[in-house]
Amino acid sequence: MSNFSIAKRLWLATAMGLAFAAPASAQLESALSTAKASTAASASSQAQVAKLDDEADSMVREYRAVLQQKDNISLFVDQQDIYLQSQKGEIDSLNTQLNTVESIKQGMVPMMLKMAAAIEDAIKEDVPFRRAERLERVERLHKTLADPDVSPAEQYRQVLNAFKIEVAYGQGLDSYEGAHPEKPGNVVNFLRYGRVALVYMSKDESEVARYNIESKSWEQLDGGQALSVRKAIRVAKGEAAPDIVYAPISAGQ
Repeated sequence: MSNFSIAKRLWLATAMGLAFAAPASAQLESALSTAKASTAASASSQAQVAKLDDEADSMVREYRAVLQQKDNISLFVDQQDIYLQSQKGEIDSLNTQLNTVESIKQGMVPMMLKMAAAIEDAIKEDVPFRRAERLERVERLHKTLADPDVSPAEQYRQVLNAFKIEVAYGQGLDSYEGAHPEKPGNVVNFLRYGRVALVYMSKDESEVARYNIESKSWEQLDGGQALSVRKAIRVAKGEAAPDIVYAPISAGQ
């Protein structure tokens, strides 16, 4: 075979190899491009999925926060309902009391008048110590009860105050000057032993008498009791130190 024939065959083989090699290379490049595009698309999809997952977690947290807020608001509303019910009960009670105010006021007026009359009667029947002062207080009380400008509460307060003053007279010693009960114009020293006894002693200490509440009269005491009365007067006036004193009372008392 000639050299020309061999060369020709080699050229043909190379040409055919190149012809077959060119499509394969193009296919490989195309596959690689497709793989790269697929990888990029996968990465983009993964990023999108991660983003959506984060957004979903955020929405879940927000949803839970909204549920918690809803529960808190529901609890607050329930507490307010309880408070409102309590307030409604108090309002109903106050309305009921207001509806009875007039009836109470109507019942208080005669009651206070009876109380003032009872104080006046008790003073007139009591041992006659500071009688003018006490009756004057009752007179002022009557004027207060007759004054429409004075509130019932103030009227009631003054009635109770008058009672308290009368009750307080039953305690302790009290000495004061006053007109002689049987000799007008003369001044004597009176001495009150609570409500147990009332005596007087003349200024010159020559006359000592005790009030007898049963007979409504004054009884003269002997000179032996004058010393005890003088001591009690000095203690009552603060001129002597506190000490035990003896009241001149009858055996019946």
